[in-house]
Amino acid sequence: MKNLFPILLSLLLVPLAQAQDVFTAQELEQLGETLSGQVGSNNAAILDNIIDEGGYFAAMVHREPGPGFSESHAEWADLYFVTSGTATLVTGGTIVNPTEDDPGEVRGTAIDGGTRQRISAGDVVHIPVGVPHHVLVEAGDQVTYFIFKAKPE
Repeated sequence: MKNLFPILLSLLLVPLAQAQDVFTAQELEQLGETLSGQVGSNNAAILDNIIDEGGYFAAMVHREPGPGFSESHAEWADLYFVTSGTATLVTGGTIVNPTEDDPGEVRGTAIDGGTRQRISAGDVVHIPVGVPHHVLVEAGDQVTYFIFKAKPE
């Protein structure tokens, strides 16, 4: 059995060595700059489905000052990699004026209660399934982040 362990370990590591998608810091910066020129409703610009594998996907998001929106996801966990700028992240609490645009996807205008925390370039944020969250961008700020969404088992 001891001789089998290194073989099994090497089989598990093979996919890691064969990465198909690499996003350099420079490419992410360029995506953020492109998105900053495309800000629309909710003071945001989003490049969806940079990666889309069914059980997980990724997007690039740029937000500028304004009210934005609050949201929660019944099936998806979010992982943000902040690439530039700063914002205030509110998590927990209760979504104000909730609407369910898609099944399990609730959006609102704000969060009542919750915990506020400043996020900035280099930060990584994990938002578990079902946790209300809202990225607030105040005057003079902007924030860009790579978002990875996954359906936990």
